[in-house]
Amino acid sequence: MFVKGVARMGGTMYTIKRAADLTGVPEATLRAWERRYGMVRPERTDGGYRVYDDDDLDRLRQMRDLVAQGWAPRQAAEQVRPGPSGGQPPATDEFVAAAAAGDVVGLRAVLQQASESASCESFVQDWLLPAVSDLGVAWSRGEVSVGGEHLAAHTVMRHLAGVFEAAGRHSVGQRVLVGLPAGARHEIGAFAFATLARRRGLDVRYAGADLPVGDWVGLAGQDELDAAVVCVPMSEDAAAAQETVDALRAAHPRLLVAAGGGHQEQVEGALRLGHLVGRGVDELVLALQAS
Repeated sequence: MFVKGVARMGGTMYTIKRAADLTGVPEATLRAWERRYGMVRPERTDGGYRVYDDDDLDRLRQMRDLVAQGWAPRQAAEQVRPGPSGGQPPATDEFVAAAAAGDVVGLRAVLQQASESASCESFVQDWLLPAVSDLGVAWSRGEVSVGGEHLAAHTVMRHLAGVFEAAGRHSVGQRVLVGLPAGARHEIGAFAFATLARRRGLDVRYAGADLPVGDWVGLAGQDELDAAVVCVPMSEDAAAAQETVDALRAAHPRLLVAAGGGHQEQVEGALRLGHLVGRGVDELVLALQAS
C-alpha cells in the first residue's frame, strides 16, 4: 500500500488527506476536480485509495491559485491539467536532430508531440528547457550549425508565443514586467517563465531581450507595476542585471524586484526565484501575495 512518505518509482506518494493538507484544497474539492475536469490522475492503492505525486500537487496548487483569482474552475483546469495524449514525450535527441537537419516541420512536430504529452508546466520544465540545453551542447560541439540553432530557437519562441497569447485573456492578476538586461539575448528561459506566470493569472508584460536600464525604469513607472523580474541567463549578463536591479530599487522603492535565470546568484538586492521555472513562478506568486 502506498502511504505518505513512501517513495515509489523515484517520487513520494501522498494520501488524499495529506494532499489536501499540503495544497489547502479540501478533500471533497480534490475529488470533484478529478471527476469533473480530469485535472489530476491519482493512482490507486491495492485497497482502492487515491494517492498523489508531486506533479499532481503542483497542478492542484496552480488550479487553486487561478480559482482564487477569479477563473472559472473549468477554464483553470484547461490551463493546468495534463496534455490530451497521455503518451510519452519524444526524446530531446529528436529535437536536436531536427535542428541539425534544418527541419522546421520536424521541429514543430516534436514540440507539438512533447507539449501534448504533459501539462504545460511539465512540458516546459521537464522537456523543453532540457531540450534547449541539449541543443546548446550540440552547437558547442559543432553538431548543429548556427543557422540550425537559430532556427530551433525561433521555432521554440513561436510555440511559446502561442501559449502566452492564449493565456492573455485571463491575465487579470498583479502586473509583472519580465525581461533581460542590456546586452542579454538568450531569452527562451525568460519567455518560458513569462508564459507560465501568465498562465497562473499574472498580468505579465514581456519586454524581451537586451532592454536598457532606462527602459526598465520607464516601463516600471508607466503602469504601476507590482513586480519586475530581471533574468540573468549568462554570467556575462550579471553586471547589467545588477545595474538594472539597483536602478529599479532606487526609482521604485515599493516595487518587488526579482531575479531569475542560471546566474541569478550573482545579483544582489533582488528576490532570487531559483532554477526551476515552475517553482520560480510559485515563489513570485507567494511574494506578491505577501507584499
